[in-house]
Amino acid sequence: IIFRMLRSAVAVSSRVAAGVRTLSTSVVCKDRPSRTEVDEVFKDRSQAPRKQGFSLNRVELVGGVAADPRKHVARNGKDYILFNLITNSSTTNRDGERFDQMEVHTISAFGKQAEYVERTIQKGTRVMVHGHLHQYGGVVKEDGTRTPRQTSIIADTVAPLARASDLQNRRNDQ
Repeated sequence: IIFRMLRSAVAVSSRVAAGVRTLSTSVVCKDRPSRTEVDEVFKDRSQAPRKQGFSLNRVELVGGVAADPRKHVARNGKDYILFNLITNSSTTNRDGERFDQMEVHTISAFGKQAEYVERTIQKGTRVMVHGHLHQYGGVVKEDGTRTPRQTSIIADTVAPLARASDLQNRRNDQ
């Protein structure tokens, strides 16, 4: 059954050129195998299911809060907080010139973490964020095009390091 499926689906050719073997495939027939034929081919699991494999989605950022956090209400009626975090890094190009690069990250906080951020974080606060990536969007439109996917960071922990006003007060005290 497997051979019949492969033979009806693709034509395989191989050739040896300069000691390198190449393999090309091309569609020969538009017949599709039935669902039972496909299930028969893949009935033996040679790999463990993905959900049992190791995976990691973790983000750690240190930066400055770009503007005061904004409170929003989710569809379930619960409050959440959004804020932008700016991180900076310096890189050197091929000519040895250094330049700074700025990234703006959208951070979302929910539940008790949102309440804490609302009370303690403001524009200019330096924070450390521990969280994970979340992607949304990418919806296929009627014309077949896809809207861009957006990536944000869901905060598990937001810890203030120093406020801009605290740093200014320290400078004034010196």
